[in-house]
Amino acid sequence: MNQTMKRAFMLLIAAMLLLPAGWPVNVTKAETAASDDTVTVYHEDFASGIGQAVQSGGATLTYVSGKVFTGNEDGGALYVSNRVNNWDAADFRFSDMGLTNGKTYTAHVTIYVDADVSLPADAKAALQTVDSYGNYAETDYVAGQAVTLTKEFTVDTSADRALRINSNAAGAAVPYYIGDIRITETDSSGGGEQPPRDPALPFTTITFEDQTTGGFTGRAGTETLTVTNEANHTPGGAYALKVEGRTNTWHGPSLRVEKYVDQGAEYKISAWVKLIEPASSQIQLSTQIGDGSSANYVQLSSKTINTGDDWVQFEGTYRYNSVGGEFLTIYVESSNNASASFYIDDIRFEPTGSGPIEIQKDLVPIKTAYQDDFLIGSAISAEDLEGVRLELLKMHHNVATAGNAMKPDGLQPTKGNFTFTAADALVDQVLAEGMQMHGHVLVWHQQSPAWMNTTTDPQGNTVPLSREEALANLRTHIQTVMEHFGDRVISWDVVNEAMNDNPGNPSDWQASLRETPWKTAIGADYVEQAFLAAREVLDQHPEWNIKLYYNDYNEDNQNKAQAIYHMVKVLNDKYALTHPGKLLIDGIGMQGHYNVNTNPENVRLSLERFISLGVEISITELDIQAGSNYELSEKLANAQGYLYAQLMQLFNAHTDHIARVTFWGLDDGTSWRSSTNPLLFDKNLQAKPAYYGVIDPAKFIEEHQPDVSEANQSTALYGTPAVDGAVDAIWHQTPAMSIERYQTAWQGATGTAKALWDDHNLYVLIQVNDAQLDKNNPNPWEQDSVEVFLDENNAKTSFYQSDDGQYRVNYANETSFNPESIAEGFVSAVRVNGTNYTVEMKIPLKTITPANDVKIGFDAQINDAKDGARQSVAAWNDTTGNGYQDPSVFGVLTLTGKGPVDTTPPVLELTVSPSVLSTPNHKLVPIKVTWKASDEGSGIDTIKLVSITSNESDNGVGDGNTANDIQGADYGTADQEFLLRAERSGNGNGRIYTITYEATDKAGNKTTAQATVKVPKGKK
Repeated sequence: MNQTMKRAFMLLIAAMLLLPAGWPVNVTKAETAASDDTVTVYHEDFASGIGQAVQSGGATLTYVSGKVFTGNEDGGALYVSNRVNNWDAADFRFSDMGLTNGKTYTAHVTIYVDADVSLPADAKAALQTVDSYGNYAETDYVAGQAVTLTKEFTVDTSADRALRINSNAAGAAVPYYIGDIRITETDSSGGGEQPPRDPALPFTTITFEDQTTGGFTGRAGTETLTVTNEANHTPGGAYALKVEGRTNTWHGPSLRVEKYVDQGAEYKISAWVKLIEPASSQIQLSTQIGDGSSANYVQLSSKTINTGDDWVQFEGTYRYNSVGGEFLTIYVESSNNASASFYIDDIRFEPTGSGPIEIQKDLVPIKTAYQDDFLIGSAISAEDLEGVRLELLKMHHNVATAGNAMKPDGLQPTKGNFTFTAADALVDQVLAEGMQMHGHVLVWHQQSPAWMNTTTDPQGNTVPLSREEALANLRTHIQTVMEHFGDRVISWDVVNEAMNDNPGNPSDWQASLRETPWKTAIGADYVEQAFLAAREVLDQHPEWNIKLYYNDYNEDNQNKAQAIYHMVKVLNDKYALTHPGKLLIDGIGMQGHYNVNTNPENVRLSLERFISLGVEISITELDIQAGSNYELSEKLANAQGYLYAQLMQLFNAHTDHIARVTFWGLDDGTSWRSSTNPLLFDKNLQAKPAYYGVIDPAKFIEEHQPDVSEANQSTALYGTPAVDGAVDAIWHQTPAMSIERYQTAWQGATGTAKALWDDHNLYVLIQVNDAQLDKNNPNPWEQDSVEVFLDENNAKTSFYQSDDGQYRVNYANETSFNPESIAEGFVSAVRVNGTNYTVEMKIPLKTITPANDVKIGFDAQINDAKDGARQSVAAWNDTTGNGYQDPSVFGVLTLTGKGPVDTTPPVLELTVSPSVLSTPNHKLVPIKVTWKASDEGSGIDTIKLVSITSNESDNGVGDGNTANDIQGADYGTADQEFLLRAERSGNGNGRIYTITYEATDKAGNKTTAQATVKVPKGKK
């Protein structure tokens, strides 16, 4: 039985049997009162439990029986105790009671206080709607007597989520019973329209010239915001807002803007920012829609700036289709620096003139196109569940995933404090709209409170919890959350993103795990323990049909895919030993965060690898980046559509194994990757070419054939250079390869590459022209550096094999490798000249026998960094940026130039001047040597001075006893000038200096030649 049919069947049984409160269905039917035209839409008499009541504040909610009082003849009641504040109370969520937004209802509540309770003066029972705290009603408590609260109210889900039964401030500590709660409406109440909002107020540019913060507050409340005259951007002004004291990346100044917004309208938001410290930092302007865990956070403008940039403008647009329950903010943060400080000034918030929009209702719904194949999903936040966004969601999707609301920090921010309100509202509305819900996520190293797996030692250091305590926290969170949501979800991401990117030895899956606080505290088996805890819950509820998933990104990387495969196989095989025929892990979630250059062949390889495990597959977070800076050309839009079409064809070919394809958001404007336009609908909710690629892949592919260019080809000549960073003469004979195919919009550093080879190695010379040199970023690929990619057998596979490698050298001659194992035998040297640099490499050829006409896959790349970030990437061949995992994007290098073996030594002739020192006056005389060298075989490689000797010692008898007769000779080099002393022994037959040089040809053959300088016997 599929999940939809099963749920409908259970709802029917629940209604027939009037199941007790606490099940995930309403326990009462709408009924018409006999006395008038009112209809009871919700009624709870607490006959068998606490019903749909939810704890508010620190109150304790207890079911009691035998508590008979007027209006509560059955004796069942909800006891609300442990009260300190007036909000310590009982909440009844609109969604749980089946109330409809825009409709008007009347609440009738019976309250009782025990006769022995001492009531404070003016203590009153109360009810109100939250979170607006409107629709207030109250009545005096009377000890030992029942009282009734009655209030008519209109549901406004943009402002309220629940009805709260509490007290006034004077009655804050009074414990009470709720005997009965009934919600009614009149037959003609109808409605459904949202309450009208006041028109947007005009926004005045905030310049801080009034020396106030202009409404800005710290997002965390711990930041220091100061109006200062240290800096200013406003023409003719003197002040700006200084932002300091940030301790987390999301900290920064925030401004509430809902009163300046007409719902559905688009606004242009801008701010000027000047960095204080550090020298460079990423800064971004963003907007928040809604509050709490179901809020959405959208980046409007992001830049890396430095202190030398003075003031920099950040500007973006956003259409507020939702007003977030009357909570909208704009804010400035730094996503890569938790402590960066900066000034802001001249903040503007202006309508663009573009009003509310409508969706294209004549499109084929995506869920219809794939109704026989798999579910179609979307990631959502609260803003997607109202108005035009809800229309788009429901039209195209039949399953949803909460973007943030069900993550650990959203459900249990502090130990034992489970906060389900926002997530419940999200889930309940998704189900009420006829869609299904996927649960995301139970265990993750991100967006998880630190208390779950770490603590602080007496010295204030963060240290791991003990295995026992961390494991208890993990199990409690998993089991509490799963029990709470029950079968309102169809599946759970139990563990998310546990695997390292591109692990070097994927068969050792435990060593390939990411180093996370969970792994540090519990051990590598934390993944298994998480699934065991989740499986225990399902074993206690055989009536639930819920699948347990492992979910991860970059799963198209074959090393990572292999590691995931081995992990799931080992854990499932181990579990099957004690649970024959059962799986521990039901499914693998392939997130699918791709870009237009992703090779779909790698996606296919991973998909089929996972299918072979016998598990269910879902595509869980699909998006494809294209373009940059919120701009998308027609060419890139079609390329994006083409890849979406290729992927949907691939998924459609494996429908027997795929349960769900979920897109990570509704539109580009609200995407977490909004600047790179990754989704099917643009910021105005209009279909892009990507939509049409998804709806009819075959047609789109036929009509949008991509341009296919041939791979670059070049040659490497035979020869062995000295690897010292100097450009030897041998390099002049081999062709240059221009590194000028840019993978980025910014076109920065350029250069050329050359290649040589011998019987054991490939030699590469890369000369780089750059404007500045920077290695401040800890990521080596974001430093000024060069990279060489090799595919020794030129197999053009879409994934790395044992013969493939990536070699990186920065301008400081610091190296890094992918995989690390290829480092053995590698040699490099670098010479820097101003901001330009030359890199020379020796790369051992380990899997092939080099010879003439052998072809190898090859590419060379220049990474250009500035202010701590990579701003430009240029390559000889690859434009995709996938060379780190996909050798099919390399060019081709042909080895050539090796002739017959040359065994003939070169010819060397020397001439020395002067050759006779005829006046032995004990003085040093400059000597100059010239040579003539030739080699008909391979050519001359080097000539060097080997030695200078003499037939007499420095202190010969009768020579004047002057030492150091040979000076200035630089042996081992091509030195041609030195000094010899005009001196001889008085008892000898004359002195002879013998000068020896050696010539070596390119085949390694050597020869020597000598010349002499004489000091003859005779008169001084």
